[in-house]
Amino acid sequence: MATGKTARSVAAAMLFAVVTPASTQPIEPGAGGEIFEKMQSDFAEAYNRKDVAAMAGFFSENGVRITPSGIFRGRDAIGRELQRVVVDLGLHDYSVRRTVSRLEGNMVFNAGEWQAKLGNGQQYRGYYSALLIREGDGVKIFEETVNVAAP
Repeated sequence: MATGKTARSVAAAMLFAVVTPASTQPIEPGAGGEIFEKMQSDFAEAYNRKDVAAMAGFFSENGVRITPSGIFRGRDAIGRELQRVVVDLGLHDYSVRRTVSRLEGNMVFNAGEWQAKLGNGQQYRGYYSALLIREGDGVKIFEETVNVAAP
């Protein structure tokens, strides 16, 4: 059986790959207006504060998050997975660089790259896509897929 430290390292390796050079694609202006832009910025700030409750709150109640670790359905399950990745594994210095953003009906589709560091300072990156929807006066993540860049 793996020790706690070894298990964390194995889990991190499953979630993140070796850092490779960033894409040269230009940043695309956000679709859907300022409310969608603010949500993405607020999510990144909550991530870097390790505010898991706020991060989970950005997902719709029946949202789906797909990661290398599995498929997480519903805000509660997504919150537990974010707790494991952000707090327990020590992921920090998270940032995103959107390269695609388009409005489709009442949904915004965003895609781009993410970067973060693990507790030991090792940098990781990957790609994401997200469907954002209006809910009441706000915006929620309806579906997010996150992967890890191949070495």
